[in-house]
Amino acid sequence: MSATPSRPKIGLALGSGAARGLAHIGVLKVLEEASIPIDIIAGTSMGAFIGAMYAAGVPVTQMEKVALEIDWRSMARLLDPMIPTSGLTDGGKLVAFMAELLPARDFKDLRQTLAVTATDINTGEAIIIKQGDLLEALRASLAFPGIFPPVRFGQRFLVDGGLCNPIPTDVARNMGADIIIGVCTIPKVAKKTPETFLPIRHGRSRRITRWRDFFSAGKIELAFRSALGQEPTEIQDEAAGSPKAPNIFRVCAQSVAIMENVINEMHLLRNPHDLILRPQLDGITLLEFHRAKEVIASGEAAARAALPEIEILLNSP
Repeated sequence: MSATPSRPKIGLALGSGAARGLAHIGVLKVLEEASIPIDIIAGTSMGAFIGAMYAAGVPVTQMEKVALEIDWRSMARLLDPMIPTSGLTDGGKLVAFMAELLPARDFKDLRQTLAVTATDINTGEAIIIKQGDLLEALRASLAFPGIFPPVRFGQRFLVDGGLCNPIPTDVARNMGADIIIGVCTIPKVAKKTPETFLPIRHGRSRRITRWRDFFSAGKIELAFRSALGQEPTEIQDEAAGSPKAPNIFRVCAQSVAIMENVINEMHLLRNPHDLILRPQLDGITLLEFHRAKEVIASGEAAARAALPEIEILLNSP
């Protein structure tokens, strides 16, 4: 349904959040069921990818099916390990995965207006991409610092859009939306004693210290399982009861989560928005894609609870 003079344009701002961003699927599912039309989509990171699929006409049921099939093994297979320079993996397999799901390759092929946000790693500028190669735009918006290398766009090198704009409500507004529905999937970082994590070790005593050791024989899978809270029996603690060092995936993920919480609070205070949905995702880390079912359900619950308020916004003069 397109916007008419009697109906305001509705913009959806889908935020970052990695695995938590799967909650966007639940939100879209409820909005569709309630016949709430979406005219404009602005997405950051995972929100950009899910928004792109929706704008390309991918059924929400198909998105959900794919999400529910993801586990730690399938996540590990999306990595292309390389000698670290600006990232641990080049992201080629991730792009191939997105290409399989997306029927569109260019912004002009989309059914709805879409904007993807990224961050210039050299200048710190927020970059908005609305035309050209869709897959490259998504690759840039999803380039999680430290894990994926920056993506070159002309003379710029772009990384995850969440560094500057975790929920792009202002982007949706500037694209002409009259009503903004933002979705925040970044839980507040708890100010309490840090969780403990087992360091990556192989066998009983040998610590993995060389990159070729780390990337060989499935060690990167062990690292992902550790980050997901699924500690394999091969990983052992040499000093039980002592503080454990987080692995590199957890360090990157938690660092960005802490930063995005601060940026998000400042951004939402500064930019106008009509409604922000915040699914309950406490206790779910950025890499726990295997918990897709409960993450999507949280998105559904948040959207259903907000339906009365959305209807009021739609019917307001």
